[in-house]
Amino acid sequence: MSDNLNHIREKSFFKLLFRRTAFPVLTILGIALLYVILMPMIDYSSFPFHIIIATAAFGKTMIITLTTMKQLSKLIKICHSFERLLWVFGLIIIISIFSFATDYTCLFQLSHTAFEGIADYSNSYIYNLYHFFYFSVITFSTVGYGDITPVSDIARFIVMLEIFLSFFLIVFALSNIKKIHINE
Repeated sequence: MSDNLNHIREKSFFKLLFRRTAFPVLTILGIALLYVILMPMIDYSSFPFHIIIATAAFGKTMIITLTTMKQLSKLIKICHSFERLLWVFGLIIIISIFSFATDYTCLFQLSHTAFEGIADYSNSYIYNLYHFFYFSVITFSTVGYGDITPVSDIARFIVMLEIFLSFFLIVFALSNIKKIHINE
């Protein structure tokens, strides 16, 4: 009986987690899909696509910080296991990293001079997404190996947004430690 009750609680927690993070997840996936569809069709020389990428990155950062943090702080209050807590923070970190990786990839597809350290011969979106996912993880964790570096002003701006968001998440996590009630 107790195992069945725990299973129901776990199931309802994941439903609640999905509902609270559905808007930012769908927004980020929608923008990433839009990037993939629009990249081959746009004439970069006559269209300020880099401004659109920077604006979308700023908007996604605001969505993650405002909407998601508000929802996650409510979810943390009802979190009663360490595993659930890791799910909450893991999901928001993966959403953030993937979001910035798509931005970096689109900037690089737009102009190969936006970043140094990526092979110029690759025009594959997936190949570049893999490298920029790595770059985003390194940037988010503030390790900064220096093997891939932003060169253009727009690329630097988006990197600063990711660094801001990573510091914000750390402060958010630390400020909510008292609200966590772990019953293991």
